[in-house]
Amino acid sequence: MEKYWDIIRHSYSGYWDYILQELMFKNYWDNYFYGLIGISVLVWALEICFPWRKDQAIFRKDFWLDTFYMFFNFFLLNLIILIALSNTAAELFNDVLGLVGLELSSLQLFDVDDLPLALGLLIFFIVSDFVQWNTHRLLHRVPILWKFHQVHHSVKEMGFAAHLRYHWMEPVIYKSLLYIPIAIIGGYDAQQVAIVHFSALAIGHLNH
Repeated sequence: MEKYWDIIRHSYSGYWDYILQELMFKNYWDNYFYGLIGISVLVWALEICFPWRKDQAIFRKDFWLDTFYMFFNFFLLNLIILIALSNTAAELFNDVLGLVGLELSSLQLFDVDDLPLALGLLIFFIVSDFVQWNTHRLLHRVPILWKFHQVHHSVKEMGFAAHLRYHWMEPVIYKSLLYIPIAIIGGYDAQQVAIVHFSALAIGHLNH
């Protein structure tokens, strides 16, 4: 049990240090804070210059509420609970596998380093998108999950930031269902993950 408390403590301190590094621009190509801002401003500019909803104001209804959700769900939620919960659950899962003589690495189907970069990224994107698409279907079909997902559908006027208005339980559900499939095709470095992350972020912004 002491091991899990250590993981929780290190998760909080480690993620706090990570946020500080992001804010001070010590991370470059995989800086999620400024990457989020950059993609959001770009898509917002496209909304203004080429509006799909021509009668909608630039600062639409709940614009600032969705902006709050965007930063809260991407960063503050991780700091408050999500990183500590994810790290602890991952270690617990590894310990359960150990009870039956398995390791997470033994589930891996192939080594991404053996694949061309473009092919590895494509597989990562397709697997990730497929799992998240089916998770989204579950959020609509399972009544208790729909109660969480209703927060996302409470948006009255659409815009880029509406993409990230969701209940804090949604990332718990998404990450839980995505953990094993990504582990099976694991081996990606931080920059490769950032490429797929920012691609998905841009697509989500544009869809809304």
